[in-house]
Amino acid sequence: ITFFYNLIITNCIIISIILIMKNKTILLLLIMSSLFSQIQRGGTPKFYHDRIIDLNYISTDVESKNNRELHPMVFRFGDEYDLAIDVLEESHILENNNETTFILGIESSGAYGIGIHFSNFNLSVNSELFFYNKDRSFRLGLFNSENNKPDNSLSTTIMKGDKIIIELTVPNNELDIIDLEIISIIHDYTDIMNYYNTFDSSREDCNTNVNCSEGDDWRDQINGVIRVTMGGGLCSASIVNNTANDRTPYVLFADHCVSGSASGYVFHFNYQSATCSGTSGPLNQSISGSSLLASEDINSGADVALLELTSDIPDSYDPFYVGWSRSTTAPQEAVGIHHPGGGTKRISFTNDNVSAGGSGSNYWEFEYDDGRVIPGSSGSPFFDQNKRQVGIASYIYTNYCDPSPDCYCGQQYNHGYGRFDRGWSSGFGSYLDPINSGVTAIDGIGNTGINISHFDIQDSQYESNTISIDADVTSFSGIIEIVQLNYDTGDGWVTVDMEQVFSTNTYRGYLNDLYDGMVIKYYIMAVDSEGIVQTYPNNAPESYVMFILGDLPD
Repeated sequence: ITFFYNLIITNCIIISIILIMKNKTILLLLIMSSLFSQIQRGGTPKFYHDRIIDLNYISTDVESKNNRELHPMVFRFGDEYDLAIDVLEESHILENNNETTFILGIESSGAYGIGIHFSNFNLSVNSELFFYNKDRSFRLGLFNSENNKPDNSLSTTIMKGDKIIIELTVPNNELDIIDLEIISIIHDYTDIMNYYNTFDSSREDCNTNVNCSEGDDWRDQINGVIRVTMGGGLCSASIVNNTANDRTPYVLFADHCVSGSASGYVFHFNYQSATCSGTSGPLNQSISGSSLLASEDINSGADVALLELTSDIPDSYDPFYVGWSRSTTAPQEAVGIHHPGGGTKRISFTNDNVSAGGSGSNYWEFEYDDGRVIPGSSGSPFFDQNKRQVGIASYIYTNYCDPSPDCYCGQQYNHGYGRFDRGWSSGFGSYLDPINSGVTAIDGIGNTGINISHFDIQDSQYESNTISIDADVTSFSGIIEIVQLNYDTGDGWVTVDMEQVFSTNTYRGYLNDLYDGMVIKYYIMAVDSEGIVQTYPNNAPESYVMFILGDLPD
């Protein structure tokens, strides 16, 4: 899956297209480039090894710059220019009896990279679209009808260099299906992809690399944090779980990061160094396109937004859909994971007390001891002591270090995170609790492992000496081998097997020999064919469900 970024050009931008025909060969291999925003199917462009001369360049005017207003906490890495180009009409065309090839050259002088936003993107089944730079050190593709989006738009990742070539080959009998229109481009002036290793020398950072030992207890949550680009701006975000545990690709975000249509956003996964001291990471895992489901403004609420990706997240990205809590009690711990300054993923810690603050007490506020939130961190999650997301990075009490970008570490300041519990009523609650469970917290889930869905038994009057307990248990990649109910009525833990109900995912166990006036603790454990063990609640038996049956004696 290869994804794309909008491209903005600060100076002159030149575009040319050439059509060429050749017999077509499709190779099903994945081409990995530094940045991708969509799934690609591999292959080699027809004229990748040729040097095309006399290209018909189309240039833009600096007056076409789109002055998109971005919040100060949004990291700006590029300029965006409006551009109206119909690829098929503007191309130089070469054709034969079977197919036609279009080649489009784009130049943005001095750019570290270029991104392109298509307002109309519709390819045929057998068409082959590629992107590569002039020196052939970057290649992206192949794309065809499988990359078409419901809204017919597409944004590319930032592609390396200031000269990019677009090459499209189409069977002649499919030409009437093709629609490729460029509406804007992004000129990256900060090397946001670190193609040229500028992060090694030009940026200060006092946050801890996620692959240092300090991040060992937070590996799942680290996999749940992503980087998002919106035109020439960048924020952080989280992939968030829902009560159906169905891995719907929901992304929790800050409303102040929302800029322009969400269909043009590009989402980068696992952009993190493989070592504790590294400053660069893989950029070959990304997805393009999303829709905005719900939001709440920073001036009137908790500054939250919920997006849904227009593509499922591939298993190869090893995503983790983070758990959450809408508890109204201030968390006992605060751990933040984010992309400060648009760089690789970092983790921050504090021993500071978390308290409600901000407008209408819609925010959790505290200082980080180890690390700082800076532009680029907006929209990122912070987790409580149960490793559940309880906040979304919204603001910092500082002057944003204007004009220097590297003075944050020299300051100590409060951070404001939009409260998850306050944002629940903005509309995202209906998406994150689709089964109307009413629960106030759930744990995260990966793309492997076991899901245990269960409604906690509540305090109740004594009616019978037996209570049945049901749980829906599924294994994402294996077969459920055993499910057990563990309970304690005061004499220590007792374990009983839970039986599968017919051929469903429901398993049932029984609490026996009960009487009026008891305190009962229990948890559920499941094991699958891959040897994965999961408990409900997580960390059982240290954690468990407890309820009172009947009336306790005085």
